This record gives sequence, structure tokens and C-alpha cells, in this order.
Amino acid sequence: MIQKRPLISVCVPTYNYARFLPDCIESVLQQTFADWELVITDDASTDSTEEIVNSYSAVDPRIRYLRNAQRLGMSANLKRAMESAGGRYLKMLCADDWMTPRCLEVLFGLMEQYPGVVLATSAEIHTGPAGEPQCIQFLFGEPLSLIRGEVMLDGMAKGRGFGGNSSFLIRHSAYREVDGYDPKLLYAGDYDLAARLCQIGDYIHTDEALFYGREHPEASSSINPSKLLDVQDSFAIPAKVFSPRSVMSKNWRRYQRLTALLTARYLVTVITQWLRGQRSYARELVEQLRHHGNFPFGLAYLPLHAAGRFYYRVTGKKRFFTAPPEPWMGIPSRAQSRGRAQVPNA
Repeated sequence: MIQKRPLISVCVPTYNYARFLPDCIESVLQQTFADWELVITDDASTDSTEEIVNSYSAVDPRIRYLRNAQRLGMSANLKRAMESAGGRYLKMLCADDWMTPRCLEVLFGLMEQYPGVVLATSAEIHTGPAGEPQCIQFLFGEPLSLIRGEVMLDGMAKGRGFGGNSSFLIRHSAYREVDGYDPKLLYAGDYDLAARLCQIGDYIHTDEALFYGREHPEASSSINPSKLLDVQDSFAIPAKVFSPRSVMSKNWRRYQRLTALLTARYLVTVITQWLRGQRSYARELVEQLRHHGNFPFGLAYLPLHAAGRFYYRVTGKKRFFTAPPEPWMGIPSRAQSRGRAQVPNA
């Protein structure tokens, strides 16, 4: 019997996140859009991840569980999740996050309406470790933003982002065209992938909050800054994305601007960390800058960047748009499982 290809593959890479997985899986089961499969790639977890996922997949055949024989690492596990999927669209979802019930329906509708779009994202409901909503975070402050890929790359050169993994819905054909996640990257695979997607198509963002992003000490976004993984990727990604870059070409100007901004930012960080007594971290950061920094342009940006950081710190203003959570936004309730599975203790 030939199995029908799902319209959307929800891809969840995980490692030792058994305590969060029920919230993530339940949010998929509660979607108003039903034509999906859920692909969970387990990076050789040592907790009860397998038991929890099997309790769901035994009830719902749309859920597939793939366990790595040995640890691949974050980026390689992301890539395996996406490349094991068969849907027309790929929905990335981190195992410690979860979706609102309308997430797939809204993002699918946008992709179908705008065939030139390769990447769709949404606003985020930012939460604490227990899932308690803290604020809504927006990217552009507009209900709907349809932006040409070239314009997004210009914005990247000015230090702007694309949203993170759990906000992504990607056209599968475009994902294959750019060869997906780069398993060699240490930290910022989503930033790199979004940039390469914008090289071949357009981008759309809705300020309807469609997923919950959980902040907790073990999240990949909360990774130990002393490891400097974000710094290494920050310079490696523009070197790859803005290539080739003959002198004074568009890619050359983008590359010089972004790496200058990064250099100025990290130079200010060196000073502040040194003054706080974090001398070892400051020295390691200097070493990274020695290898990768764009000093000719970065030093020119330094006074402006330092003044901006001082302004935001003194005024308490944020660089991005936020709003208080709405009344319907609450902590995930596993009681909403509609009897689909008996979840073991995580």
C-alpha cells in the first residue's frame, strides 16, 4: 500500500528533553490542520525519551521515532530530522518548545498563497522554564510582512535576524535546493539556513503569535557563552553566505558591514567582561577576534555601537517589539491530550 505524502512534516530533534516532549507532542496533536506527520530524531538520549515517544506513536501512526545509534550533535541531528521528512513543507520545532493550535493552518495558508516564498515565520510567545508566558516577541511590528529575499539579506548585513528554528516553516523543495542545515556549524544553523533560503526565494512573517519559545538554563539558546560557539558561527556564516564577493560588489559590502558590526560588538563585550573580572573569557574572545575580526571597518563602528548599547542599558528600552501575553496564552496542559496516550513520568 502506497502511503500518502503528508502536506507538512513537523520535525523535532531532541536530546534528553523527555520532561518537555509531552508538551511539544501534544501541541502537534491539537493542531487545527490535520494533514501532518511528526518526525522525532533522538540524538541517543539517556532519559525516558524513547518510552514517552513510543507511548504516542503506538496510538497515532503519524508519529515516527528515529533514534541515532550515537550522538551526532545539535546541527547534524537537526539535519537528520529534516531529511527524514516527506512533507511538502517542513515545520521545524525544538523539543522544548510547542505550537499554538492554529500554527500549521496559518503558516500553510501563507505558503500556499505566496508561491515565491520559501520561508515563513511567526511571532513568538516567550515563556519561562515552566511554560509561563512572559511576553510576545515580534520581528517587524506589522501584522504581515512579505519581504524579498534580497531585502532580508540586506537586513542581515545590518545585524537583523530571520527568527529562530521553532518559527520556521520551509518549502521542502527549497530546503533541498540549498542542501539544508549545515552539520558543521556549532550553534547558529537556523541563521545560516534562513540566509541561504533567502538567496533563492522570498520570506514572509506574521505577527500572529504561533509558537511558545521556552527559556531555560539548558536550552541551546542559553548555551554557555564562555564556549564562544556563537562567535565562531557569527563570522563563519557571513563568510559563506556572502560569497563570492569581489571588491565593492553587493556581497562584499554586505560582508564588510556585518563583520564590522560583529567586531565592534565583541570589542565592547571584551571591555565589559574584563571590567567584570571575566578575564579568561575576555582573552578567549580577543583570540577569536584576532582570527576572524574585521578591524579596519569594525573600529570605525565601535563608537556608534558602544553608544547604542549604553543607550539601551540606561533607558531600559528593547531592540525588538514586545507586548504582554494575551489571556488565552497559558502553560501547556497535558490534560488536553484527548485521551491519545498515557504519558510516562519524564
